Amino acid sequence: MDRVRKFFYYISKKKLTIGSAAFIIGATYLVNNFLGLIREIIIANKFGAERTADIFFASFKIPDFIFQLLILGALSSAFIPVLVESLTEKGEDEGQKVANSVLNLFLIAAVFFAIIMYFLVPYIVPIVFKGFFKYTQETGFDVYKVTVNTTRLMLLSPIFFCLSGIFSGILNSYKRFVAYSLAPVVYNISIIFSALFLTSYFKVPVYGLAVGVILGAVLHMLVQLPAVLRTGYRYRPIIYFYKGKVDKIIRLMIPRTITIGIGQINILVDSFVASFFIGGISVITYANDIQTVPSVVFGIAIATAIFPYLAESYAKKDMAEFLKSFSWSFRRIMFFLIPATFGIIALRAQIVRLIFGFGQFNVQQWESTKWTTMTLLFFIISLVAQGVIPLIIRAFYAIKDTKTPLYIGIFVMILNAVLTLTLPFHTSLGIAAVALAFSVASFANMGLLLFYLHKKIGILDKDHKIFASTLRLVFASGLMALVIKGSLYFFDTVFITERVFGLFFQTVSSIGIATIFYLSLAYLLKCEEINFVIDKFHKKAAVIVGENKKISSNE
Repeated sequence: MDRVRKFFYYISKKKLTIGSAAFIIGATYLVNNFLGLIREIIIANKFGAERTADIFFASFKIPDFIFQLLILGALSSAFIPVLVESLTEKGEDEGQKVANSVLNLFLIAAVFFAIIMYFLVPYIVPIVFKGFFKYTQETGFDVYKVTVNTTRLMLLSPIFFCLSGIFSGILNSYKRFVAYSLAPVVYNISIIFSALFLTSYFKVPVYGLAVGVILGAVLHMLVQLPAVLRTGYRYRPIIYFYKGKVDKIIRLMIPRTITIGIGQINILVDSFVASFFIGGISVITYANDIQTVPSVVFGIAIATAIFPYLAESYAKKDMAEFLKSFSWSFRRIMFFLIPATFGIIALRAQIVRLIFGFGQFNVQQWESTKWTTMTLLFFIISLVAQGVIPLIIRAFYAIKDTKTPLYIGIFVMILNAVLTLTLPFHTSLGIAAVALAFSVASFANMGLLLFYLHKKIGILDKDHKIFASTLRLVFASGLMALVIKGSLYFFDTVFITERVFGLFFQTVSSIGIATIFYLSLAYLLKCEEINFVIDKFHKKAAVIVGENKKISSNE
């Protein structure tokens, strides 16, 4: 029981610094993305890259569409800034009104849309996944019926994610990030459990995976609840449009919701195109899961940690602090993602073979490994853009500008859709061209966002720290990539890389040598960002020990 109390004390601890928050979020995101890869390995091992796996990944699309539109748009652009503003200016009581009003309104909306979509799914599936039905004879079951049923099952998940999303917003506003970061971890554990054990209990295994998604959504909500209650939040069945600032939140979120809707349209276009390639949705999903790890662990983690600080700086009219925080975050994202780009490009074949190149994925189709590797390459070239976009967008939201990202998003959607609908069918790249279209659109998105943010708040890099840091990091990362290539050739003579054991040691050894080389070169080049890494590894153990002593003394 003592350990349990200590655990819940730690995950609900009070305000963290930006660095500590980024470290904790990044660490838990790393664990979560590792679990996500384990999840995909198990699914790939059981189903490969064929229609059963395609149905599971496709069935996420519509429930995720509901969550993205209703909850993510409100949280990222409106709920957190408004709640922070209410807590800062008027105190806890006003914050309670805002939190409860938003929770109740959006829970009703989530239930309503889930019911509506339940009846619309049979008509939507044949349109969005048209290519599925060209190959139904190869599956041994009714692809249409199974896809509809699986999607309907997963419509329960947005309802629980609605509650969980509001809890996340409350914790973010109070700068409590640990329980918030653990929620996706338990979600992935639930799906892994279902893939290992539940699928065998269903005649159609994909239904077992769907049950795992629903259970995961419930756990995603419950793991945050103790920390939310420790903030002083208490549920009340109220909806105050004005006192609860619901009207203000809705006005702010509409542009963001449209922006997310545009992004979701792009995802549906990608799914439509991928459905014409057998295993296409699975290949895109597997490659995307690999390249998402660094962008989430470093890009989204740092952007999430800095968001309440940006909102607070703007609320206090302290633009100097705002720009300092923005530069701090931007440079640290670049410090991790530039070498990650070079490293994954150099190691892409080894990574895909190591993660997915066995079981059904390998037995059924060597082609799946080849196309996943090629798709990963085209995804990863835009890794830096993907990493900094969440930060730039949050900077817009912190200054309460949700319209500019919307207008840029519309242009990017059109660009991405045009490229996605043309390149796969008119080039030899096939399904990998979907990733190329995504990367081109990502760079366009990043460039336009930076340009208009500069117009809004002035020079973003007055001291030229971002520019100078980027040059040093590109130089160090380029040399690191050469070290990786040399390491791969060397270890290829030491290990039998045709086997999993040899491939594992070749890949891990090359990554270890490259990491040491990059960090050492960054230190020699006097990259300021290296101090962040050194400080965190030096201080984190002392902080945890200090917390344990504090808890023990309080007991």
